Amino acid sequence: MTDGWAQRKSATKRTSSAISMKSASEGAISVSFVSAPDGAALTGGTSGQRSLNLGTVSLGSGAQTANVQMQKLPGRFLVSTRFGISIQAGPQTSTTAAVLAALTIPDPAYTFRLDGITLQTVPQLLQGQARTGTTVMHRLEIEVPTSLTEKNSQLNNAIIFQVIPN
Repeated sequence: MTDGWAQRKSATKRTSSAISMKSASEGAISVSFVSAPDGAALTGGTSGQRSLNLGTVSLGSGAQTANVQMQKLPGRFLVSTRFGISIQAGPQTSTTAAVLAALTIPDPAYTFRLDGITLQTVPQLLQGQARTGTTVMHRLEIEVPTSLTEKNSQLNNAIIFQVIPN
């Protein structure tokens, strides 16, 4: 939720309308992304938006970044690493939450998977009953076709997570 704006009731002319929304602190949950001991390091703030840089990976020389794995498959290779999601609940929130993830920019050349689930622009259920108060490790896999050249293989994308108390 976010703060919105609206005109006061006493305004005589109305040029637009909006809904006033307030952030809720009661029953709220917070989500943090953390580096896994055996995963690539997350960069950025301590929570919210963080980056996972997998570095340079090639079919011939493999992964150049620590804790990034590369597996050769016929016609493609798989780049993977691990990271954690920590869900903290407020005092009046459920002890479990559903975790969903979606890919922001689909690229038919690449296949993104989280914990074996192929990501799409529509949110996919990763966990139906994730426990709050714990950090759960997840595995990100990116399938890259070997037909891509260095010139057309730069990859920047984002994954949107939704965490819903249940």
